[in-house]
Amino acid sequence: MMDIISLGSCKVHILGVIKGLESEVEKVRKAFEEVNPEKVLISISKEELEGLRNLPEDFEPELSRYEEIYAEGLSRFGKVAAPPPCYVAALELSDHKGIPLIPIDLDERSYTDLYCAAVGGTSLFRHSTRTWLMKRRKYSLESPEAFVMAWDKAVNNLEGFRIIERKRTEQMAAGTREAVDGAERMLAVIEFERAHEVADLLRKKQE
Repeated sequence: MMDIISLGSCKVHILGVIKGLESEVEKVRKAFEEVNPEKVLISISKEELEGLRNLPEDFEPELSRYEEIYAEGLSRFGKVAAPPPCYVAALELSDHKGIPLIPIDLDERSYTDLYCAAVGGTSLFRHSTRTWLMKRRKYSLESPEAFVMAWDKAVNNLEGFRIIERKRTEQMAAGTREAVDGAERMLAVIEFERAHEVADLLRKKQE
């Protein structure tokens, strides 16, 4: 199920994806077929997109402790891989079809500046020392969507991290609006945790 937002004469189809789950590749493929987009938006930074384009053949992901715990929990719903298969699929399909692929997340400099401003020393210490609690916490196993939403809430329960995610959402919405020129159909591949928030922001701007 995709959110469809009308921005002028352009219809933006927002596809929420589960980062890391290999089965999401098929969801992305079907969305490309259904939408036949003229542009594709992706919820990563321009630097992350460049990194995806230049992955070495012998790439071995270096996961943080948080990422390891996330992957362990998500693996209950299927095979997990890094980098996120949903983003790799969006890149490969866009390149294969000759469709512009536009990163809409904060660039690395902006993210770093925001992180330094939003996350104080106390919050950073608490965040870095509570992985044991994250591992012991019980998360919803109803669906991968329920799991990632519960994980997102737990990870971002400190105010500084909530500010970061809010700014990321605002940037994704702004990037979406900026990309509509010259397009009637766009597909936005956005992490599930932020997808509905981006859609809500776009709707509010239309009111």
